[in-house]
Amino acid sequence: MDSTTRRVLPMLPVLAALAETGQATAAAEILQMPQPTVSRILTRLGMELGVPVVERHGRSLRLTPAGGALVPHAAAVIAAATAGVESVRSQEAGARGTLTLAFQSTLGERVVPALVKAFLQDHPGVTFELIQTSRPRCLEALDDGLAEIALVSPLAERSDLTTLRLHAEPLVLVVPRGHRLATRAKVTFEETASETFVCMKPGYGMRTYLDDLAAAAGFTPEVRFEGDDLATLRGLVSAGLGVSVAPRDPHGAPGCAEIPITDPEAVRQIGACWPDRSPSALASSFQSLLRRRGRRLTEIGLRPHQG
Repeated sequence: MDSTTRRVLPMLPVLAALAETGQATAAAEILQMPQPTVSRILTRLGMELGVPVVERHGRSLRLTPAGGALVPHAAAVIAAATAGVESVRSQEAGARGTLTLAFQSTLGERVVPALVKAFLQDHPGVTFELIQTSRPRCLEALDDGLAEIALVSPLAERSDLTTLRLHAEPLVLVVPRGHRLATRAKVTFEETASETFVCMKPGYGMRTYLDDLAAAAGFTPEVRFEGDDLATLRGLVSAGLGVSVAPRDPHGAPGCAEIPITDPEAVRQIGACWPDRSPSALASSFQSLLRRRGRRLTEIGLRPHQG
């Protein structure tokens, strides 16, 4: 290995992260480092190679042709290193055992299965214990040692937890067919001030989003029904018993219309979190999967059904 290659190697994950996310800010989140550090590393990488690997377009960074040519090689190096780490871990007792995940109900239909399936492809001997509950109880499960990783929305901003953002999903207003807003292309949340809402019970992430949206729009929502799952809420909306706020239904909610909300707060941030301490071998492997592929797997899990 020559001296240039030796100096370049530690910088390759930064280039790969930028190529994967398309944004320096998102790359910094994946790598858990400040965004200016990402920019400095990419500049230094270009200096080591004698040709820039990124260039500025306004306030964003884009790959140069040289950077694009290096990306597949960087990805191959990272994949090989990851495979080596996983190979070592697979020799440990933790390669077989039980991994406990806590997650909110709204993530249980497709996001959690997508992540679990991907993990089991490399760790077929692992058994999962799943705790499906509200956001506060997910965090309590981490605090009590009942779960090793939690999938939550909104994100958990706590100094004793490591948080990884996986996906930002727009929220919609769900109304019954024939409702005065049903044919609108978009709506501001202020326009819903006179509506009656059906929503999740307090403590659930979607209830937090509703309350925050209403507060930002300057009103307190009138709540008629509270539930524990979105399918029930959509059924109540379909029956004409109120309106609701939810992520878009990948199945297309029968009897309902879904209208995009233009307010910038109308986005749910989905992420993973775990205690800021030394994890078990299995938890460490799952954290590695989340960092490498969690964003893409979450997006796949939330993608509308085809056909």
